[in-house]
Amino acid sequence: MPLRDIGLILIVVLAWGTNFSAMKIALEELPPFLFVSLRFAILLPLLVILPRPQIGWRKILCVGLFINMGQFGFLFAAMRADASAGLSSLLIQTQAPLTILFSALFLGERVLTGQIIGMCIAVAGILLIASSTGGSVTALGVGLILCAALSWAIGNMILKGLGGQPMLPIFIWASLIPPLPMLALSLGVESGDAWQTIAALSAQGWAAVTFVAYVSTAIGYSLWGTLMSRHAAATVTPYALLIPVCGITAAALILGEWPGQAEWIGVAIILSGLAMTQITPLLDRRKGR
Repeated sequence: MPLRDIGLILIVVLAWGTNFSAMKIALEELPPFLFVSLRFAILLPLLVILPRPQIGWRKILCVGLFINMGQFGFLFAAMRADASAGLSSLLIQTQAPLTILFSALFLGERVLTGQIIGMCIAVAGILLIASSTGGSVTALGVGLILCAALSWAIGNMILKGLGGQPMLPIFIWASLIPPLPMLALSLGVESGDAWQTIAALSAQGWAAVTFVAYVSTAIGYSLWGTLMSRHAAATVTPYALLIPVCGITAAALILGEWPGQAEWIGVAIILSGLAMTQITPLLDRRKGR
């Protein structure tokens, strides 16, 4: 991967790693489905300045359903009552091996043995952090987060079919999909008055929602979609395993949740596995020459 693209993916990691602290802050004031509705509704003014992407409505709908609505609907539901923010940021990264598996099965992408071993090493680091963290999760929470990861992985397959398209307009126009269905779901199953909840949202709550919307979606997903369309899934998605590393650091600085020794060991294992996934293709090309 060119250094330029590595720089872009590190911006994504920073945006998404800090994003979990913002999610935790917002979920203290908003129920999950209302949060999903609001985070995408405040992106809609950008439709005025961004023309509709030159792809069919079906693809825009799929991005909206799987990435914008499915992923975050399941994730926020888990984070609200059934999983801590730290464990959520770890478990959601099961999307990485799922994306690589789907790309190999359905798109015929080649996955090298060294990349598989590197992914296994990195996942071992994730599991070590998950086992040592002070967070908690219920069986329902695990199921919800795995559904979120599956939605994200399916969304990644859609993004890989959009090569050459500007991703920012795609994600902004796909933001048309979640607000009304998520608002209806919130009104139907979540307690409290949605409008009063929004009216009572504090400045800190609005800042968290705005950060999640504009930094995570407008910046993070537009760059992620661009990278997924340029490179094989086995090249890009392992970097997502850095998100919990950034998330742990952000939680320590923002929320005062300092990691212990086991977490730092897990971080080192993740970095080792990630290095192996990136070095393996270089060695393979050198061997070929």
